[in-house]
Amino acid sequence: SRIATLLGRTEDAAHYAGVAEQVRLAWRTEFLDDRGLTRSDSQAGYTRALSFDLIPGPLRAAAAARLVDLVQQAGNQLTTGFLSTADLLPVLADAGHAAVAYDLLFQRTQPSWLGMLDRGATTIWEDWDGIDANGRAHDSLNHYSKGAVVRFLHSHVLGLHQTDDSSGWQHFRVQLQPHPSLTWARGHLDTPRGRIGIHWQVDGEKLQLSVDV
Repeated sequence: SRIATLLGRTEDAAHYAGVAEQVRLAWRTEFLDDRGLTRSDSQAGYTRALSFDLIPGPLRAAAAARLVDLVQQAGNQLTTGFLSTADLLPVLADAGHAAVAYDLLFQRTQPSWLGMLDRGATTIWEDWDGIDANGRAHDSLNHYSKGAVVRFLHSHVLGLHQTDDSSGWQHFRVQLQPHPSLTWARGHLDTPRGRIGIHWQVDGEKLQLSVDV
């Protein structure tokens, strides 16, 4: 619908907007109760539902709180799969639970990203146990699915977001959510319109931010 709107195809835009709303209402009827809890009651289910804006505004806080409960019940471990791991940390942070997102990011016991580094990884594996205790490799040792966590580093650690009404990074905002254990971050993106560079650092009680456009 949004693409049709950009192309000036108003009838298509209206049609697909209607289909989207029907799908959203059907999903809520089948999988969501009036407390904001999903039928699957899993980390993956809440992550996808919150990411795709399937949960009504008044119930989003309850759904996010239940997601946090499930993370904590798992010992501050993620239990999401390929289809939702990439969205887990952004969903938590955007729902006001950035500390929980960072707990997962900094986790070192399996399954975890830093656990791979502790076992000698120089890339992100397809399987959390990509190289077992006997040194045997399993599946791909350089895989996108779990590597999608890098998006969180760009968007929430570094703070780089393209605005919803923008294309090709014509408009963007810098909105970082730092963690007390991080004292600096630096990165850049080469967009179709040129480079956006961001550098921030903590200096005493001040946070100094530099943006180069």
